[in-house]
Amino acid sequence: MYEPPFTRDRAANERLAASECDACGWVSFPESREVCKRCGNVGEWTDTRLEERGTVQSYVVQQRLPDEFETPLPLAIMDVPQVSGGNPARVYGLFTETDPEHIEIGMEAEADFRRVFDVDGLPIHSFKFKRPRGDRL
Repeated sequence: MYEPPFTRDRAANERLAASECDACGWVSFPESREVCKRCGNVGEWTDTRLEERGTVQSYVVQQRLPDEFETPLPLAIMDVPQVSGGNPARVYGLFTETDPEHIEIGMEAEADFRRVFDVDGLPIHSFKFKRPRGDRL
């Protein structure tokens, strides 16, 4: 049986599709919501797309993980703007092709569609982030 969360969030994970609360403008990614986390409004949401670049707000570099994971494994929290403007979404993601020592708060990162892991032999794809081309250290 295929994992429900990955099936449910597939469209968002593959297109950086998000939802914006019509009451307060809070942007939810990747989950679709019925109740806004910011204002508590039960109401309408507008579908929106996110840019493929964002700004690192915080990060951590995992050094000790189970054997299935390659370490060091950088994970960042980023603000990613909407294509149409408006409030950015707060997005978390793994970093790839980036030396963990060169990740810093405030740096720009671009989304890169990749295989993230497998579930029962089926690949799960989503976005990882990396330094933009031409910005390699």
